Parts: sequence; structure tokens; C-alpha cells
Amino acid sequence: MQRIILIVFPILVSIGLKSQVVFKAVASQQVVTVGESFQLQYILDDIEKDNEFMPPDFKGLRIVSGPYTYSGSLNDKEGSAHFKNIVFTLVSMKPGRFIIPGATAKVNGRRVKSDDIIIDVITKREALERAARKTRNEDPSEYFLRPGEDPFEKMRKNLFMKVLVDRRTCYVGQPVVATFKLYSRLESKSDIVKNPGFYGFTVQDIVNLNDNIARTEIVSGKAFDVHTIRIVQLYPLREGMFTIDAMEVANKVEFSKSIVNKKPEQEIIEGVVESNDPPARANTISYENHLSTEKIEIRVKPYPASKKPSEFNGATGNFSIGASLEKNELSKNEEGALIVTISGKGNFTQLPAPVVQWPNAIEGFEPIIKDSLEKTQVPLKGSRTFRFPFVGNKPGDYSIPSISLAFFNPDSNKYQTVSSGPVEIKINNEEKKERPTEQKTAVIPEKSDHSAVWLYGSIFFVVLLIILIQLRKPAKEEVVNENDFERPVTSVSTLDLLKPVQFSLIAEDGQFYTLLQKSIWEYLGTQLKLSGSKMNKDELHSAMKQRNMEEQYHSIIEILQECEGAVFTKAEFVNDKQELLNKARAILAKIKA
Repeated sequence: MQRIILIVFPILVSIGLKSQVVFKAVASQQVVTVGESFQLQYILDDIEKDNEFMPPDFKGLRIVSGPYTYSGSLNDKEGSAHFKNIVFTLVSMKPGRFIIPGATAKVNGRRVKSDDIIIDVITKREALERAARKTRNEDPSEYFLRPGEDPFEKMRKNLFMKVLVDRRTCYVGQPVVATFKLYSRLESKSDIVKNPGFYGFTVQDIVNLNDNIARTEIVSGKAFDVHTIRIVQLYPLREGMFTIDAMEVANKVEFSKSIVNKKPEQEIIEGVVESNDPPARANTISYENHLSTEKIEIRVKPYPASKKPSEFNGATGNFSIGASLEKNELSKNEEGALIVTISGKGNFTQLPAPVVQWPNAIEGFEPIIKDSLEKTQVPLKGSRTFRFPFVGNKPGDYSIPSISLAFFNPDSNKYQTVSSGPVEIKINNEEKKERPTEQKTAVIPEKSDHSAVWLYGSIFFVVLLIILIQLRKPAKEEVVNENDFERPVTSVSTLDLLKPVQFSLIAEDGQFYTLLQKSIWEYLGTQLKLSGSKMNKDELHSAMKQRNMEEQYHSIIEILQECEGAVFTKAEFVNDKQELLNKARAILAKIKA
């Protein structure tokens, strides 16, 4: 009997082992990032019959695809064995630790279960930090300059700039977002020596250097400190090819001559002049280099000609319009106000005042404009309000007709027109003696007011006489009077730039430098026959070089850069305005067509 047991038992054990089903779960990754998909595979080996598979509850995870089933058989000396794989693709949209219970299956007449699987889902920021730590552990600090190592090659690989644009083709009035970044793995001090020129665009800043935006990005498997220097929205003014100039940065990079455990740091400044550099740290050496972004060409397409409304005036985006009155009933000659509000998203800073059809008995004046915009939104989002003052001198009930706005929507590539409702106004018989105080356009006095007529006529005659006298003076005697600081202007003729009487030194620096910059470009365009996409510094240099005007070119560029710096930084240069204007006149006087 014992002999029989000793013979049969090994056979039964062998059969039992042979029939034992292998059921296991395997995840492609144990640590994944939020939003990153991964695969979970269930493997059934040594099965003889079709099985019944029951997946677990994937609580907190979303199935992207699956289950996909793959089956087959293997033949060996002991016979044929069948296998089956069931594959799911999963994703998590929030961080955390997820325990996936084991799946169950009924195989060869009995129920089996796989092991539980644990998945850690981390945020994108944590993934970057882990990668950065791994990079630092595997790669020594770039602060150490090894013997014989080329410092300039090291700077080239570990310190560079990029400019990113969200599109290179757009319509007039459709924004282009340009982002300027500095990437560094070195101990460096960077000075922005030139901001890019955005000729042909209206510029709206989103981020600048003062916002101190920095983050870590992985480039070619290495962690870089990335500083966002500037982000701007650029709204094209007209069709054509336009160039976003390069941003230029001067760098001073410090290296250590020996291995130190130090994370390199970066400092970025703009236009800060230091009288003395701090003394060099012991056992270090410094090098200087110059970086710049590439020039980016933007192709601006014209508005579609098909179905363009006759009243279209360049509004680009998606807008609505409304109109209302501050008061619905007024006395004779009492000032009222029509409030027209354009809301939505688009090129708000380029929107002109809508056209108002005033009734015959009501006199309207130029509007006061007020913007309420979310400047970080692309396109600009919010509203522009126009306050139109008006008066009526004849009692009665009046209706201001609907006000329309035609705009081009680049999302649908179609023109749309929206309108406000009509506005009703009542003028009663009461007399209001006061005249409007916020008129932008002069009110013509009544014919019976002879004293006012004589007053306006006298003022006009004196102003005309002064202008004629000034125009007759020789050019060499033309000087800028200090009183010019008090006379604002809104536009300058190109060829009148050299005539002091036609160009006033405005009180607000932003207006002065913008106006001077615009006038210089207009004058150069006229004299050198530059227009459209040729209105850039490269074309200007080429045109002036052909006329042997290299010296004048560099002088003009210095003036333009000073204007750009003043407009961008909002710095005050009140004492230099007259000198800069005289310098510009002197240089431009030498440039003739």
C-alpha cells in the first residue's frame, strides 16, 4: 500500500502543478503624470478552456481604450498550452495613489484572481522636479569648468534664447502672441540691451521682466531654468510681410575652477548701468557673450473681399454693441450723454468710434473713450465705452437710430453685423443756460452773439499770422521754444518734421517718443522709398548704405532705440526731449530722396 502511495502521489502533484493557472497583472508604469496614459495588462497562462474574465473597478481612473484581447498557444514536449492577454489603456486627471483591485477570471472550471496594482499619479510640476533632481544627480553642476573645457562651447549649449509665436499667418487685426524666453544652466547675469521692434503692429504687453516668471523645463533630457522675459500681443495694422525684430541680451557668465556643490543662479536686468562691477569671487573666472532671438516673419493677410459690409472699419474679433442715455429727458441746451459700449473680444485698442446718426435738432460732439479690458486674455477681452456729449435746443421727442458695428470674425472667417436698439430722448421747454463742458469739437456760436464771433475771428487771425511769420524764417534760425512743451499735438506731417512750428514737445513722454518714432519712420519711408514690409532696420540699413550714409544710419538707430526704450519702460526723459528732437532734425535734414 505504501508503495502505491509513493508512486501515485508524485504523479498527482505533477498533474496539479501542470494544471495550475498563472493569472497576473502588469502595469507599463508605476508612476505616471496627470493626463498621461498607461497600459494595464492581465496575463492568463496554461489555460485549457475558454475563460470568463471580469475586470476590476477602475475607480478614479478613466478607460481610454480596451479591453483588447490577444490569445494563442505554445507547443512543447509536454503538450500544448494556451495563453490569453487582456489589455486596458487608462488615464487619471488628478494626482494621488490609486489601488486597482485584482481582476477575476473563471478558468478551467474554477475562479482565480490577479494581484492588486498600485499606481502613483503625480503633477506635471512634480514630474519636472523629479527629472531635474535626477539630472543633477547624474550630471555634475555646469558651474564647474573642467580643465581644457571650452567655456564658449559650454555657454552655447547651456545658455540660449528662444522666441515663440502662436501663429505666423494671420488677418489684419488678429493677434499674434510672441513669447521671449531665456534658458540657462549657468551662473549668469544677463542684461537686455535691445528690445525688439514691432513695426506694423499695435502692441499690448501681457508679461514683462518685472513679473519674475521662471520655471524648470526639460530640454534634451536636461533641466533648464527658464525665465519668461516678455510676452506681448501684436495686432497687425495692415496686410503684408512684417518682421518681429530680435531681442538682444549681453551676458556675463561665471565658472568655478574647482568642483563645488552649487546650483547655478541667474539674474536678468534691463538698462541698469553699474559704475563698478562687484569683485570676482575667489577661484572663479568670468566670460562674456552676446545672445539674440531669431527674427520672425509674420504674413498678414488682407480681409476677405467677399461680402465685406460697406460700414466695416477694421473691427476684428467677436463683439456686441449696446447704447443708452445718462438721462432720457433734458432741458433746452442741457448737456446729455449717449453711452455706446462695445463688448466681447478682439482688437479693442484699434476700434474707432461708431457712427451716430444724430437727429437734426441735436448736436453731438466727439466721444470720450474708456476701456475696461482683461489684458492677459488673447484676444483682449472686455469692453470699450464711448461717451458722446450732445445738446438739443428745440423741444420735442427724438429718436437716435440704432448704431451698428460690422466686424470680421477670424474664427469663422465671416463678417458679422450687430446693432443696438434705438434710443428715445425728450427735450422739454425749460431753458438751460450752461453750454457743454466736455466738448471735443468747438460749438459754433449763435449769429446773434456778435462779440463771440469777433473773439474767435481775432484768435484765428493772430494764430495764422504767427504761423506765416515762422514759415518765412530761414531754416538755420529755427529753434524750439520752451513754450512748445505746453502745446500738445496729435499728428505730424512727414515732411514737416524739420519745421519746429509743426512739431511740439508734448508734455507726456509716452506720446512724445511714440510720435517722434512714427514721424522718423514716415520721413525715412518717403525719402528712401520704403513702405510696407520694407519698413524695417535691415532694409533701412541697405538703402542708406547705398547712399553712403552709414554714419547717419547709426545715429538714427540710436534715436529710434531711445524712443523704443522710453515707450517700453515708461521712463521720464523730460530734460532730454528738446535735445533729442534737435538731433533728429539735424540728421534727417541730411537725408534727401
